[in-house]
Amino acid sequence: MKILEAEHLCKSFGQTKVLKDISFSLEESQVLSIIGSSGSGKTTLLRCLNFLEQPDNGMIRVKDKTVFDAANPTTMQESEIRKNRLHFGLVFQSFNLFPQYTALKNVMLAKELLAKERPDYKARKKEIHDEIEAQAVSLLKQMGLSERINNYPHQLSGGQCQRVAIARAIASEPHLLLMDEPLSNLDAKLRVDMRSELKRLHTETGTTMIYVTHDQVEALTMSTKIAIFREGIIIQVAHPLELYNNPANLYVADFIGNPRINFVDGKAEVSASGLTVNSVLGRMTFPADHLKDENMPQEASFDAVLGIRPEQIAINTSRQSPSDIEAHIYTSMPAGSETLVTVKVGGVSMVIKALGITHYNPDQVVYLSIDTTKINVFDKKTENLIKYSVE
Repeated sequence: MKILEAEHLCKSFGQTKVLKDISFSLEESQVLSIIGSSGSGKTTLLRCLNFLEQPDNGMIRVKDKTVFDAANPTTMQESEIRKNRLHFGLVFQSFNLFPQYTALKNVMLAKELLAKERPDYKARKKEIHDEIEAQAVSLLKQMGLSERINNYPHQLSGGQCQRVAIARAIASEPHLLLMDEPLSNLDAKLRVDMRSELKRLHTETGTTMIYVTHDQVEALTMSTKIAIFREGIIIQVAHPLELYNNPANLYVADFIGNPRINFVDGKAEVSASGLTVNSVLGRMTFPADHLKDENMPQEASFDAVLGIRPEQIAINTSRQSPSDIEAHIYTSMPAGSETLVTVKVGGVSMVIKALGITHYNPDQVVYLSIDTTKINVFDKKTENLIKYSVE
């Protein structure tokens, strides 16, 4: 079931267009991560969804109900905005907890304020309060804070404060949880711990989330879908593995992955049997059923770019196959359980992620083996993907 549908959202600040015709949908229990460079429109989209900003154009629907329509002024009335904002829980970069209240009170507060509008509130005040408190205690227990419910924010660590902020956001049982870089203020170890907590929370509650982050690891590990933003436009929305293995264009390929993908220029030729690319790596042939026909250039010969992930290259000190490619070591850097090796092939630098710790000498001759089924090929002129990685 579709929880959220956004259609043709646009937003400008003065002459600056921040969101340019944004459309996407989100199914129940999905986690959509939004990543992109600073200023690409990620936070503005969240603020529009939560009515902190008003889009200039477009429509927002929650569970098939239109909650915003730029062409319908009634959806922009303050009373409607207050009511529709309840569909969304928002977690900010900063914790934004009330310092004068305990963790428990911070989580209960919004639900208590909403309860006062209920027609039966006066008659059932204590019962309603007890229900809200029981729910808040349960949420804090889920977040591993059962021993901290009576602590004030200044008595909690950064990770604990953020867990309280998340519990507060979901206490009102929103249809969607919007998270704007919620882990950016935490140190590296706390980020890993909180990432696990959020993953567990999603597994247990099935909460639908939109998660803005600069951290690719967070996006790749926590999401069911990732949207890549660039200058107010969604470039690609896909499952994390699909995005990583088959980026839509050179921008996405370069943006996703650490270490970054290797790009090698080549000259491509099209025939009935498929695509052949000549480069410093030699002559590589890709069968026709691995190609995206809609992106293929009309010319029989054109400039192409090979995209090869560092972990897709095997490195050996001796030739294992006639198709192996001779290379020379440039640098070798141990990195825990793996070694990052930079090699030169015909003047082109390539990074390889090799398992284990292996020492190589500068200028040492090595041999590379590349699985061509995993290679992406892009049209250099349009930058679009024309050959996809095959599992």
